[in-house]
Amino acid sequence: MTRPLSGSLKHLTPPALLRLISATGATGSLELVTDIGTVQLEIEQGGVVVPSGEDLSVVGRILDRVEGAYRFVPGLPGSSGEGVTLDASEFMSAAREACGPLRGGFASEVDVDSLIAGEILEMAVAAGRTDIHDLPAEPLENPLDDLLSDLEAMAPEELLLAQVCVVTVDPRPWKGVLDREWRRRGWEVRLFGDPVDPETSGFDFLVVHHQMSITRVGSEEDWIDLVTRFVEARIPVVWVGPMGDPMWVGRLVDVGVSFLLPAPQVEGGESAHRLTGALTTVVERLFRQRNSIASESATPSAVADLVDTLVHGVEVEEILGALLQLAATQLSRGAVFSVEGTAIRCRAGFGYPLVPGGGAVPRGVGLLERVIRTGETLTGIDPDGGGAGQLARALGSETLPEATVVIPLGTRSGVVGLMVGDLEGRDLPDLNELSMLAGRLGGAFV
Repeated sequence: MTRPLSGSLKHLTPPALLRLISATGATGSLELVTDIGTVQLEIEQGGVVVPSGEDLSVVGRILDRVEGAYRFVPGLPGSSGEGVTLDASEFMSAAREACGPLRGGFASEVDVDSLIAGEILEMAVAAGRTDIHDLPAEPLENPLDDLLSDLEAMAPEELLLAQVCVVTVDPRPWKGVLDREWRRRGWEVRLFGDPVDPETSGFDFLVVHHQMSITRVGSEEDWIDLVTRFVEARIPVVWVGPMGDPMWVGRLVDVGVSFLLPAPQVEGGESAHRLTGALTTVVERLFRQRNSIASESATPSAVADLVDTLVHGVEVEEILGALLQLAATQLSRGAVFSVEGTAIRCRAGFGYPLVPGGGAVPRGVGLLERVIRTGETLTGIDPDGGGAGQLARALGSETLPEATVVIPLGTRSGVVGLMVGDLEGRDLPDLNELSMLAGRLGGAFV
C-alpha cells in the first residue's frame, strides 16, 4: 500500500507543492486543507486534472494560504485520463482567474469560462514544459589554469582559495605536482618549517609531514601544541609520518588528529605518487565534511520525505530535468553546475546560450566558492566582477544581470552542485521555497 505523505503549508505552500509535483511528473492525489476550504486534486504524470468550477474557485482562494496542511498519496490512478489536465503554472493561473475578484491580475492563455463550462476537451500538459538542454559530461581538456591565473592577476580579491597550512622540514615534495594539483582544486599551500610559527587564523586545514621519526625528537611537545591549537580552532588536521611508535600515534589520536597517513618508505617514484593521491582524497573528504551545509538539517522532514518519494527510482537525467523544470516556473533562464574536484562544470540548462560541450569555471572563484562553503543562496552579483564574467562565459553569455541567483545543491556531505538563474534583468521573486526544494533535489544528480 502506498504511504500517504503529509505536511504543513507553513513549510511548503500550495504553489510550491504544485510546482514540485508537476516538475517531477508524479501521479497521485493531493489534498489541501485550510481554514477557508478543502480541495482534492488529481495529478496525472505531472498534469493537474482540472476540477469542477466550484472546486477550481476554492483552489484559487487557498493558493496563498500558509495555515493548513497537505496530504499527497502518490501512485493512484487518478481520473483514468478523463478531464482536462494543465501544467502547474497554467492551472494556478486559471484557478486564480476563476475566483472572480482576482480576474485580470494573473495572465493565462487558458479560456477559463470555456474550461469551467467543459467546452475544452483536451489540453497538452507538455506545452507548458520548458525545453531543457543537456550537455555531455566529457572530461575537460583545459584544467582552467589560465582562467584562474588571469583572475589572480587582475582581481585577486575575487579569489577564495582554501588555505592549507603545511608544516614540514622538507618542502621539496610540496613544490611540484602536488602544489599544482591542489591549486587547481582551489587549495593554496602555505609552507612552514617550525611547529611554533603558524597561527591558526586564516587557515582552513593543517597538514604535518614528517618523513622520519627523528624530525620530532626533542621537540615532541611543540608538535603536540601545534596540533592542539588547530584542533581547538576546529581546523582539520592530517598527520603524515612514520607509524611505528604506538605511544606517539596514541598521543596524536588523543589530541584530535583527524587522519593519520604513513609516510612513504622511499622518496619520489610510485610511493610518493600514491601518497599524493591518498592525501588529496583525505583532504577533499574532510573539506566536504567541514562544509556540510546547514540547509540539509533545516529542511523539514515532511518536505524531505515528499521530495525523496517523488524522485525514488527515477534516473539521474530525469531528476536533473525535473530540477530545471521546477526552476523554470519562477526563472526565465537557469542552469545547473556540478561541483567537481578541479572545476565547476555546466551540466544542463534553459534560456542561456549554453556552450557546446559544456562551459566550466575554475575552482577558487570566490563568487561560487562562498556558496559552496556556506551552503547559502546568493541573490545578486556584481556583473562587472571577474568571477561573474567567467560564470557568464561558461553559460555562453557576455554578461549576467545583477539580479542573478546562485542556489547551492547539496546533500549531507556538502554542496555538490549549483543552480544559476535570472529573469533577464528583472527583479527576482521570493525564491526561498525554490532554494529549499532545489537543494534537496540537486543532491541526487551527481
